[in-house]
Amino acid sequence: MDSAASKDNPIVQYYIVNHDLGMSAGKIAAQTAHAATTLTLHALLNEKGGSQELFRAWLESGQRKIVLKGKANELAELAGSGYLAIRDAGHTEVPSGSLTVVVLPPMLKSEAQKLTGRFSLL
Repeated sequence: MDSAASKDNPIVQYYIVNHDLGMSAGKIAAQTAHAATTLTLHALLNEKGGSQELFRAWLESGQRKIVLKGKANELAELAGSGYLAIRDAGHTEVPSGSLTVVVLPPMLKSEAQKLTGRFSLL
């Protein structure tokens, strides 16, 4: 585990689901899976500073994930700040281009609170 990580401050990955879209449980699961796959590929293919080290520590410590819900404008704000955004193709439940999920890279829970504190659990 990363030297700054601990039982009380673990490395966590957060998924924020666009609650405004009213997606079914299956649709949310699929969109969250897209986010997990895409972020993992980005982490493996794009080395940036210590992000690889933190990602590896997260992998080795159980891959803790937390799924939250937020409003469309809140997700757009995170996406505009550079966090990975998943947009739907529009084949089933939501219009094409809908922002469905924003995923944060693995980070210390204490650091994530600044970004996730306004959201509630899905």
